[in-house]
Amino acid sequence: MKGNATARNAKPVVVAGGGIGGLAAALALARKGWRSVVLEQAPQFGEIGAGIQLAPNAWHALDALGVGALVKKEAVFVEHMLMFDGVSGEKVIDIPLDARFARRFGNPYAVTHRADIHGSLLDGCKALPGLIELRTSTRVTGFEQDGSSVRVSTQNGSIEGTALVAADGGRSVVREKIVGDPLPPITGHMCYRAVLNIEDVPKELRLPAATLWAAHNAHIVHYPLRGWKLFNLVATIIGKHTSGGHNELALPDEVLPFFSHYCDTPLKLMRTPKEFRRWMLLYRQPVDSWIQGRVALLGDAAHFMLQYMAQGAAMAMEDAVCLGVCADAANGNFERAFVEYQKHRIVRATRVQISANQLVGMIFHVPDGLEREVRNDIYRGRSAERYYDALEWVFSAPDYVRGFRGSRSGAGRSPRPSASRTAASRARARSKGSRARGARPAPRPPSRRRASPAR
Repeated sequence: MKGNATARNAKPVVVAGGGIGGLAAALALARKGWRSVVLEQAPQFGEIGAGIQLAPNAWHALDALGVGALVKKEAVFVEHMLMFDGVSGEKVIDIPLDARFARRFGNPYAVTHRADIHGSLLDGCKALPGLIELRTSTRVTGFEQDGSSVRVSTQNGSIEGTALVAADGGRSVVREKIVGDPLPPITGHMCYRAVLNIEDVPKELRLPAATLWAAHNAHIVHYPLRGWKLFNLVATIIGKHTSGGHNELALPDEVLPFFSHYCDTPLKLMRTPKEFRRWMLLYRQPVDSWIQGRVALLGDAAHFMLQYMAQGAAMAMEDAVCLGVCADAANGNFERAFVEYQKHRIVRATRVQISANQLVGMIFHVPDGLEREVRNDIYRGRSAERYYDALEWVFSAPDYVRGFRGSRSGAGRSPRPSASRTAASRARARSKGSRARGARPAPRPPSRRRASPAR
C-alpha cells in the first residue's frame, strides 16, 4: 500500500497506544487499506526495555506486517535454548535451533532489542502517511460509542473514529470500561535487569543460546544482543516485596542474596553488573470477552501475562495481523470484524497467558530436593523432535498469520528504514558477528556464530 493510497474508511480507526501492539495494529490495518490514527501518551514514540526473544510465530507476524527483514538485520540467531539446574549446574534442557527447527516452524528463533522491533514497526507506519497518523502526548481517557462511530476522549479533547482498538497496555483505561476488573495487584514476581558489554561477561557464559538457570523461586535468563556487542541479563525472583515500581535502581547488595542458593557459574554472571534495574512483574487474569461493539482490546490490554513464555509481544503482533484480516473480511463492519477477531484469538492467547502466568513457573521454580530431581528427570535426554512436538502449539503461527497478504497495490513490501536506522544497520553489518545481507564477515569462534535466518 503506497503512502498516498486512498483509504477504505472516511473516519479513522483510533488506536490507543503506540507500543509494539498499537503500531502493529495500525500497520496491519493499513496493509488492508484501512486508515488509522495512533495515540501515544508519551512525548515521543519509543520502547522501554532491553532484550526480547522472538520465536518463529513472532517472525511470521513480523513478516506478515512487512518488517521482518528489517528486524532480522538487528537480531542474533541463537543456536540453542538451554535450561540449566541453578543448584547443580546440570544442563537439563537443550533445544537445538538449527535447520531442523527452521524447517519445522518456517522461521528461526532469535533474540534482539525491543527497540529494534518497535523501531521497525514505526518505520513501517511512517512509510504509510496517507493511512497512518501518529500522534504523541495524547492520552486516552475514555470513550463513548453509538451504532456508527466511537468518540474517544483524550486529555486534549476528543476524536471521532469508526472503531477503537485499545493497545494501551496492562493498565488499560479502555479495558476498565469494557471488563471492569481491578488493576493488576503486586504479584510477588520481580525481575532485575542489566545490559552488559560482552567483554565484561565471563567467557564460559558467552553462549550462543537463550539460556535459563532454574532454582527455587528464582531464575536467571541471559543471551547476547546487537551483533554480540551487548549481553542481556534478567534475574527473576518470587517473594514478598514492598516495591511495585518500574525501572528502579537496584544495587548488587539487594540482588545477590536472592540467589545465594545458586551454584558458582551463574553467580559469576550475577556479580558482574555494578547496578540493576528493578521491575515489578504484573499480569491479569483471563477474561471471556475483549470486545464491546466497535471497541476491541489488543495485546496486554487483552491478555496481560508474565514474561515466562517469552510470547507477550508475539501474541500482540498475532492479534494485530488477525485484526487486519477480520477488518478486511468484514469490509468496514467493525462490530462484526471484532467478533471474528475475538473468536480467532481468545483461546490461543489465553492458553499462552495461562501457561505464562501459572504453568511455566512450576517448571522453573520448583523447590530444591526431590521435586527438583523429578523436574530434571522429566526433561533429561529428550530428543529435539520431542521438544519440537511440545512447542508446536505455540511456535507454529496460525493460518491467518501465515496467509496474510497486503492489498493488491503492494502492501506487502517492506518499508525503507529511517536514515538513523539505516546507519545503525550498516554499522552492525561491518561489526564482528553481523550477518546482514551482503556482509561477508571473517570466520568467528563457534560461540559467536550467527545462524542464517530462514527465508
